[in-house]
Amino acid sequence: MGSNRICLDLEDIMNKNLIKDYIDTNPVKVVSKLDLDKEKLEYDKINQLQKRTDAKPEELCRAYLLTKLANELGYAPERIEIERQYTAGRPHTNTSRIDVIVRDSNGDAFLFIEVKNQDQYATIDKDNVIEEQLFKVAGMERTEGHNVKYLVLYTTNDTTGTIADECIIIDNEKYPTYADWETSRDFTNTIPARYGKAQKTPYVKASAKDLETDFTNEMLNQLQSDLHNVLWGGGGTDDNEVFSSLTNLILSKIQDEDEKEDGDTYDFQSLTFAKDGDEEFETNEQLFDRINELYRRALKSKLYILDENELNKSYVIDTKKFSLSKLKYAVQKMEGLSFVDGKNSLSGKDILGDFFEGIIRNGFKQSKGQFFTHINIVRFMLYALQTDKLAIKRIKEDKEIPYMIDPSAGSGTFLIEYMKFITENMKYRNRNAHGYNADLGTARAVKDKVLSDWFYPDHRENKWAQTYIYGAEINFNLGTATKVNMILHGDGSTNIFVKDGLLPFSKYEKATGPNALYGSEQDSRYRNNNGDLDINGQFDLILTNPPFSVELDNDTKKTLKKDFMFGEKKNSENLFVERWYQLLRENGRLAAVLPESVFDTTENKYIRLFLFKYFKIKAIVSLPQLAFEPYTSTKTSILFAQKKTKVDCKMKLDT
Repeated sequence: MGSNRICLDLEDIMNKNLIKDYIDTNPVKVVSKLDLDKEKLEYDKINQLQKRTDAKPEELCRAYLLTKLANELGYAPERIEIERQYTAGRPHTNTSRIDVIVRDSNGDAFLFIEVKNQDQYATIDKDNVIEEQLFKVAGMERTEGHNVKYLVLYTTNDTTGTIADECIIIDNEKYPTYADWETSRDFTNTIPARYGKAQKTPYVKASAKDLETDFTNEMLNQLQSDLHNVLWGGGGTDDNEVFSSLTNLILSKIQDEDEKEDGDTYDFQSLTFAKDGDEEFETNEQLFDRINELYRRALKSKLYILDENELNKSYVIDTKKFSLSKLKYAVQKMEGLSFVDGKNSLSGKDILGDFFEGIIRNGFKQSKGQFFTHINIVRFMLYALQTDKLAIKRIKEDKEIPYMIDPSAGSGTFLIEYMKFITENMKYRNRNAHGYNADLGTARAVKDKVLSDWFYPDHRENKWAQTYIYGAEINFNLGTATKVNMILHGDGSTNIFVKDGLLPFSKYEKATGPNALYGSEQDSRYRNNNGDLDINGQFDLILTNPPFSVELDNDTKKTLKKDFMFGEKKNSENLFVERWYQLLRENGRLAAVLPESVFDTTENKYIRLFLFKYFKIKAIVSLPQLAFEPYTSTKTSILFAQKKTKVDCKMKLDT
């Protein structure tokens, strides 16, 4: 906490100095005095309806804006006024105030500006401010006989080391009330010079108008709240349909950032276009078409959906259930933020991942077969498997991190916790030359690889996961959410397949890149009536919670019959037990949440015999009845096991 406070103070000092330098170097002195140490200022030339002298962050933001209006944008200081107050009601006891008005030669309000400091701007409910502090107060200005042209919600942005404007500008003549504006949500973002037309400057990669990368928790919490209140608000749409739509949009945004080159205009934003010498806003339909093309490219490159017919039938949102106005709202809320390079300016860790996990918790409604495992259970499973020691062994002997997979990944909890666990234990403990690392006996070359290739730079410390973590999830919405969840945790783009985790291994295709899940070979120890069965045998670890007692349809059973020993059996969790055998290397480790019926009922005797034949059972840990409540009261246990070697199996068979 102390170090974070110091960082904030240093940033605050730098921001103030940037503003002071700007004010001092411009010739028209609307700010005649500015003392940062005493936090005092004085204005000159402008119309001060109420005098302001405290140089707090919001006042400094206004001082910068006033200086810019008078110097760069060509507005006469004598037509600028601050702190205009309005009264309403009978008696006139309700008062409202606007921060800045720039009047034209007729005395009308050309710019009607509400100023916030940077922290406020990032965390406030902007829609509420626009409605209450701009539209309603502008209505009071009109009752006094003056027109209002542009409403402006304004702050400064100094994340690039220079001061820039960040604002929302609404044409109040075109949209006289908030209700009029809310349906289209058209706004521009560049303050016009000399009473000209407000323009929208698009976001362009590697330009002065690039995406914001420094986030705070407060900023993303507000974004999550805004999205939830509007997208889920009003009813009429199933919670999971909204969740799916928002997840698809975030995936599309990630695709946009990944594929753009320096100088390219981003597609994931609301755009304007020139028409007859004027600037017009694109229609909601045009925005939908462009975002939908992004989404289809994301399905192909990130979810490995390669069938063109399937891609052509895929839509980023269901327009019958998720309105285009909500699409535009979500795009506008996210368009200025980088979901690929974004990081917490204080810690640089997991802030976007935490943001999306909050959306999962608050947006996705769990149902039968979709019970998420609490992270404390997952972490217990990781430690009980001695995952850290396995990782050290694999790094020392093979210069690899253990390959891990969850073939029923849900929202990706096991994958994410494994990723965090490895990074924490390998990167941060290796930094301590006198502590944990002293026991590793790690060769210098291995240590260098750990410290340089896999876990750096700090905001890409999980990039190793793109090689060593795999997942499959049959539920399309959850599978997409898993992919987004992993990317926002900085995984480097892990191998997530939105497919059934029980498919033949040849079905897990990727267009490019390594793919440990794709290959297979026959195993003479493992056969059914059709002969030897295929195994993959590429993974060191499986951590998972498979769907319980999901009834398989007849077509699926026919497919499974030729690839599994027990393909005709009804319990879905037992098919996953077979799949775990197929996936693991010899001595590969397994931790799985299973219903207690697997361990004690007559109908499941066959799978217990399978486990004893092919696995060393290390432990079975009973979980309390409430472990997955309120979603299910099914009694569960955690199975810890290790796949036997050929020698182990032979010895067992001989005895």
